[in-house]
Amino acid sequence: MNEAADIDAQERVGSVLNDKWTLERLLGVGGMAAVYAGLHRNGARAAIKVLHAGLARNKEIRERFQREGYAANKVSHPGIVRVLDDDVVSDGPDTGTAYLVMELLEGESLQDRVERGQPIGEREFLEIADGVLDALRAAHDCGVVHRDLKPENLFFARMEDGSTRVKVLDFGLARLLQGQAITSYGLALGTPSFMSPEQAGGKTDEIDGRTDLFALAATGFRLRTGRRIHEADGAVELVQKMSQLPAPPIRSVAPDVSEPFARVIDRALQFRREDRFESAGAMQADVRQALAELTAPQEPAAVSRPAPAPPPPPKPQPPVKSSEPTIELSEGDIVRPPAYGLDESIRIPKRRSILPWLVLLVLVLVGAGGWFYAHREASESATAVASSSAPSASSAGPDASAPKLRPPQLRHPTPTKPLPTSSR
Repeated sequence: MNEAADIDAQERVGSVLNDKWTLERLLGVGGMAAVYAGLHRNGARAAIKVLHAGLARNKEIRERFQREGYAANKVSHPGIVRVLDDDVVSDGPDTGTAYLVMELLEGESLQDRVERGQPIGEREFLEIADGVLDALRAAHDCGVVHRDLKPENLFFARMEDGSTRVKVLDFGLARLLQGQAITSYGLALGTPSFMSPEQAGGKTDEIDGRTDLFALAATGFRLRTGRRIHEADGAVELVQKMSQLPAPPIRSVAPDVSEPFARVIDRALQFRREDRFESAGAMQADVRQALAELTAPQEPAAVSRPAPAPPPPPKPQPPVKSSEPTIELSEGDIVRPPAYGLDESIRIPKRRSILPWLVLLVLVLVGAGGWFYAHREASESATAVASSSAPSASSAGPDASAPKLRPPQLRHPTPTKPLPTSSR
């Protein structure tokens, strides 16, 4: 997280926005905004989400931030946080900064829970996923795709009756499928560890509800295995891997994962979106089936045979204890996969060796030299034979007027047989 943004967010505590909302305490700081517990001048309490001052100067980011309220409120579901109002600071050091007024929740996020050291087992995650998928089904039916599901955006809210309900937070990157809600400010928007391949590749026209299903399964993968789908040294490399490499089967990473849990996670993490669950409702049905399989009582053993001791339940591993900010990568940061199909590794341009060309050049030079040498030897031999057979001026004889004889025609010499040698 940006240290300067943390400092600015903390210093804003106690300020009053537009003579209405007093920011009482800081609840959290994200990549785009800080969230405060706010008190209205009429005594009402709410959560105030304030866009970071540095981002507020960008008109497109500011408009996208304010659009969160329209996307969230388009979906009427108790699992989605309601946005009550949006406004812009009119005076003071934060003039021009946008903020949202949201329902104030008491509880903690999924990321907070695991960072406290409380592991999330397979059954508990499937129960969480059931509630999240119920909210996603309502959102997708309204044409809203979240695009940034991750542990920080799944919140366990304490209700008035003492129960707990999981709520989906932060629709700041939500895409309204019926309209052009997201422009080309950034191609890869989201959190790298949870991006679907089409999202990481910047294929905005292919993003639909199955993108959210991938992110939810990626959360389950990380909670259960303690690692990300792909590991990388930086955000750009991780986005490239997410866009080009299929997710490994979860049991290849953690062999003790149960078959029902693995079935749900592996299908939702398929590289091709056509191979994933076709909808949030379809995934929810399989999640409930997996829960039934995990909770089904064991068949009683025969009376004549002692019941074997049940194996100890697998101990889930907590995810990496560090949150990831939402990022935006431009087209130049993303390495596109080859047009002819998917490569199973990051494609590195190969340098062609010049050795074959050097060998060919040497052979050509040797052949040319041999031909030239043979041609020169043949020419010299013919010249020597012609010179020896022609009459010279000193041997022409006393009669200079005698007619000159024509030189004999050269014939191919007949090879002579070697004389036999006597052996001793």
